[in-house]
Amino acid sequence: MLSVDPSASKTGYVVADVLEEKVDLLEYGTINLKGKKNHLEILYRELEEKIKNFQVDTVLLETPFYSINAQTLIKLGEVRGVVILLTQIYKLKLFQYTPAEVKISVTGYGRSSKEEVINMVNRLFDLNLDDSDIADALAILYCHTLKRIEV
Repeated sequence: MLSVDPSASKTGYVVADVLEEKVDLLEYGTINLKGKKNHLEILYRELEEKIKNFQVDTVLLETPFYSINAQTLIKLGEVRGVVILLTQIYKLKLFQYTPAEVKISVTGYGRSSKEEVINMVNRLFDLNLDDSDIADALAILYCHTLKRIEV
């Protein structure tokens, strides 16, 4: 399973195996895209490598948040497009969650701050992260695992 927190500057990701209620984190990190001319190609190649190396069959993605800045929303759409394209090319299952859904699943409140999300993700996964992009990708993963248990 590949969980992606899309961003035009630094995309967070987590690769994990999820069996029943057990989550095994295989790899997590960020893909730095800021200031790179070929940022979409870099993102494509990095995520494709994760998909191939870890035999990913499912991708988790956060839906866009409302933004006053149209340019930011356009750039985010491009990044999301790369992720969605990879799911189609490799015939992967895609699940998408709103930022509020993700925050509610992790903190119980849909308008939690980044710090609150980081703190709860660290508790849930017994980690000591300070990177909000990785924490958000982990939060998306946690949200998905809760949704699977509910079904």
